[in-house]
Parts: sequence; structure tokens; C-alpha cells
Amino acid sequence: MPKRRTLLAVLSGIIVCSLVVAAAASLGGITSSSLGADDSVVASCDTNGVTSAYSTVYNTTSTAGFKVNDVTVGGIDDACDGLTMTVTLTGAANASLGSASQAVPTGVGTTNVISLVGQSILAESVTGIHIVIT
Repeated sequence: MPKRRTLLAVLSGIIVCSLVVAAAASLGGITSSSLGADDSVVASCDTNGVTSAYSTVYNTTSTAGFKVNDVTVGGIDDACDGLTMTVTLTGAANASLGSASQAVPTGVGTTNVISLVGQSILAESVTGIHIVIT
């Protein structure tokens, strides 16, 4: 009888492991249009990166100081034309200070300017710029 219980326990363990593996396999991998339980490189429209700079204006409303007016993104590949570009300015601990999105215009070259007017982002607080084109 003890051998039978041991065999039943081993078989139950094998069945449970099989179910776990089958459930994980059903998640699928990452592709450009879906997410899953995998990691891989998703093709980008711009493989060599872009440049960025921001301009400031002095503002006396609310907290006085130099505020970010807009972000200029350059070196955008033509393959990105028509896609949406989101620019996020970050501060301490990589916290978002503000962001803006717009379509990458077609046929106007490789530079795009995104306005952040009205977001009152102090330039001295900016420690990073994140640019995503999707």
C-alpha cells in the first residue's frame, strides 16, 4: 500500500508540473503588437537613436524660474513618419515631471518640436528626457 501512495504522489506531481508548463506556454512571446512571458527586441523605426534639447523661458507665475518651453528631437529616421512620439521629462528618482505626445510629421525632415508650454516644469528639476516613438 505505501508504494501505491508514493506512486500516486509522484504521478500527481508530474501532472501538476505539466499543467504549469502548459499554462506558461500559452502566454506566448513578446511581439510588436502583443505582450507575453518572454523578452525580445522589438523592431524600431529609428535604429541609431535621436538627439534632444529643450528650450526655456523665464516665468514668474506660481513657482518663478526658468520653465521648459519645448523639446526639440532631431535625427528622426523617415521610417518613423506618422508614428506617435512621446517625450517625458523626468526628475529625481526618475519621476515624471510632465510629458507631451504628437505625431511625427511626414516629409518635413528629421527634426520635431514638441511643446510643453503650460506644464510649468522647472528646468532645474529636469534630470532626464525619455523619448518613445510608437
